[in-house]
Parts: sequence; C-alpha cells; structure tokens
Amino acid sequence: MGYTIIATAFGLAAAASALAAYTGHRGWVADPRKGYRVPARVRSDPELTHRANQLVGTWCLLAAGLALAPVVAVIPAVMSEFRLDASTGLLAATAAYALLVGAVARYPFARIQRL
Repeated sequence: MGYTIIATAFGLAAAASALAAYTGHRGWVADPRKGYRVPARVRSDPELTHRANQLVGTWCLLAAGLALAPVVAVIPAVMSEFRLDASTGLLAATAAYALLVGAVARYPFARIQRL
C-alpha cells in the first residue's frame, strides 16, 4: 500500500510540474487568465516576461523529471504479486526527496518575485 501511495503522490506532482512547464513553454506565465500571479513590472516588460517563461518552463520540467524517478523506481514493487511493505527508512528518504522536488518546482516562482 505504501508503494502505491508513493507512486500516486509523485505521479501527481510530476503532472502538476509538467503542466506548469507547459505554461512556461507556451509563454503564458504572465497571462492573468492562463498563467500565474506575477508582479506588474514583469507583466509590463517583455524581456522580464520572456525570462519568467524561461524560468518556469525549465525548472518545472526539471521538477517533473525528478518527480517521475520515484514512480519508475517503485513500479516493480507495486506490480509484484508479493505483498511488499515500504520500510520506515524508505518513507523518510522519500519524504526528504519530496521536499527537494518541491523546492526545485518552487524556485522559478520565487525568482520571478525578485525579477
């Protein structure tokens, strides 16, 4: 059961990060209807808008890739016919890795606020 939860949680995180990366690659980050809340100075300056789109597209794509790694790693345990339980050490390591993935995904949005 623990492996299924890990795979589902990281799969959802990968999907959310991929959606944010898609928004960045399409150039919609500063668009209030399709993108995210960004400072007015970023929306008004085309160079800063381009930089914000690059930041979100690149870093969120990286976060999506990082989030897929645990999914690929636990799929054999999920598909196994043996009942395998996740150890406490694995859950602790997974939680620490989730914090890392979250920090990578959050970085471009914090950086946009400082542009």
